Amino acid sequence: MRRIIATVATAGTAALLAPAIAAPAYAQAPAANPVSALAKQIKPMRGVHVTSAAKVSAEGMSLFKFRSEGDLQFGRSGVAASDLTSKSDFDGLFGGDDDLAGMKNPLRTININGTSYLSGGVYDDMLPAGKSWLRMPGGNPASLDGTLGINPFDTGTLKAVLATAKGKSNGGTVDGIRTTVYRGSITLRQLYASSPATKKQLKNLKPADAKTTINWKLWIGADQLIRRLTTSTTTTFKYKKTSMDMSMTGDTKFSKWGQKTSITAPPARDVASMADIVGELPEVPDVINLGD
Repeated sequence: MRRIIATVATAGTAALLAPAIAAPAYAQAPAANPVSALAKQIKPMRGVHVTSAAKVSAEGMSLFKFRSEGDLQFGRSGVAASDLTSKSDFDGLFGGDDDLAGMKNPLRTININGTSYLSGGVYDDMLPAGKSWLRMPGGNPASLDGTLGINPFDTGTLKAVLATAKGKSNGGTVDGIRTTVYRGSITLRQLYASSPATKKQLKNLKPADAKTTINWKLWIGADQLIRRLTTSTTTTFKYKKTSMDMSMTGDTKFSKWGQKTSITAPPARDVASMADIVGELPEVPDVINLGD
């Protein structure tokens, strides 16, 4: 239940998410292209800082907004761990449900070694005395809701996305870095075939959703590293005899590439398991569920 956006945006889309004047000390020599530049960043105990936002709208009305910020830590072959703090805004989607009131509070999530640790949010009042974290199995440390199914930390996926570029232009500056912005679109079928990691992420992709198109823009710095990724898509949500068009947009920014990063699980004494929960976790209605 950690990431409601998983049923609204990421899971929905997952089934469908010149250099600056003074370069940071952790920057490396420019690579030949964004794919090789990314590959050079994937080293143990190194990482990147991210801010990611997503929005879901239907029939011209905003249904859901989500924003997260934090650090990702690389391992030998990709993202090994993440530590993100998020805030959600349902724009009154679920009315005055008291059980969901905590959803508006900040939620911190550490994902490491196939386990998610959650603190805050709706869980604050459900943890036993002396516990501040809830341990839950699963979770993908590379998953960012604003990427709408595009994994910008996977070289195979990045290569496939850039292969669909339809043009480029001056991207201005992002976080003080001069950039070039590339734009294009890619289908979920193409993403599914781009790499083993993305294929696993989209393992529940339905044939009807494979044609869904993700429109994207990538801001690339002179060092060939990704500085910003925006995404958008529209899908039709059908329920019984009614249907509505839902739009999903995402905006993710990347900074501090190559920073020393060490993410660890919370102390065991502060962690509760699902069996320790006081009461039952509230059920959050699915707005759309196309995915993983």
